Amino acid sequence: MRITPGMSADNAIYNLQQGRTTIDQLQEQLASGYNINRPSDDPLSTRQLLDLQEQIDAGSQYSSNITKTETLLNVSNTALSSMADLMQQVKKISGDMVTGTLDATSTASAITNLTQLKSQLVDMGNTRLGDQYVFGGYSTSQPFDSTGVFSGTTDILKVEVAPNSYVGATVDGAALLRGGKPAATVGSGATAGQGPIDILGSIDALITAIGNKDSAGILDGVKNLKAGADQINVALSDVGGRLVRLDNMKSMITNNQNTLKTVFGDIQNVDYAKAGVLLSQQTTAFNAALSATAKLSQLSLLDYMS
Repeated sequence: MRITPGMSADNAIYNLQQGRTTIDQLQEQLASGYNINRPSDDPLSTRQLLDLQEQIDAGSQYSSNITKTETLLNVSNTALSSMADLMQQVKKISGDMVTGTLDATSTASAITNLTQLKSQLVDMGNTRLGDQYVFGGYSTSQPFDSTGVFSGTTDILKVEVAPNSYVGATVDGAALLRGGKPAATVGSGATAGQGPIDILGSIDALITAIGNKDSAGILDGVKNLKAGADQINVALSDVGGRLVRLDNMKSMITNNQNTLKTVFGDIQNVDYAKAGVLLSQQTTAFNAALSATAKLSQLSLLDYMS
C-alpha cells in the first residue's frame, strides 16, 4: 500500500495529539494528587474507588454511632454504680432493723434514711444525657415521678454498630427499679426475695414494716432488697458487657478503615516520583516528535529530486 504525504501528516498529528494528551493527564495528576480525576480516566478503578469510599463512609457512620452509644452507656453505668452504692446502704439499714431494737429513735432514723435513699434512687432513675432519659425509653419527660411511679416506656434504644448488628444504648428503668411495667408485686413470706423485684415498692413496704414494728415484714424487706441489689448489679454487668462489645467493635472498625483507606490511597494517590519521571520522559518524547514532524513537513518534491 502506498503511503501518501497526507497519510504521514495525519499519523504524525495523531501521535502528537496522543503525546499531548498523556502529558496533560500527567500534569493534571501531579497538580491534583489523584490518579483518577474523572470516571473516564479509568472506569474500572473508578468503580473500585466508589465501592471503597462507600465502605469507608459506612465505617465512619458506625464509628459515630458507637461513640454516641458509648456516651449513653457510660452515663447509665455511672448512674447504676450510684444505685448499687445506695442499695448497700438500704441493705445495711434493713439488716440493722432485724438485729437491733425497734425503739422510737432508731425507728425514726431508719425511716428518714430509707425515705431519702428512695428519693435518691428516683433521682438516679431520672438520669438523662441531653434530652435522652437513659432509663426512660422513648419518654421525653421524667420517667419517674417523686413517688417512684414509672411513666416512661420500656423500650431499649438500639443503635446499629455494624451491618444488621445492634447494641442497646439505654436500660429499661421499669424493669430495673419497679420489676416491670406495671410494677411487680412486692414479695412477702415465701415469695420474698423472688424476682423480679419492685425495689422502690419494697423500700416503701420496709418503711411501713419498720413503722409498725413488724418483724416479719422487716425480714421480708431484707430479702427483697438483697434481691433488688442483685438486680441492679445484673444491669450494671449487662451495661459493662455492652461497653466491652462496643470497644471491640470500635477497634475492628478502626483496623478495617485503615485497611480500606490504604487500598483507596494505593489506587488514587499519585506516586509523585514515578509521575515526575513519566512526565519528563513523555515531554522529551513529545518534543522529539514535534521536531521530527516539523522537519517532515518541510520536505517537497524538489528535496527528492536533488
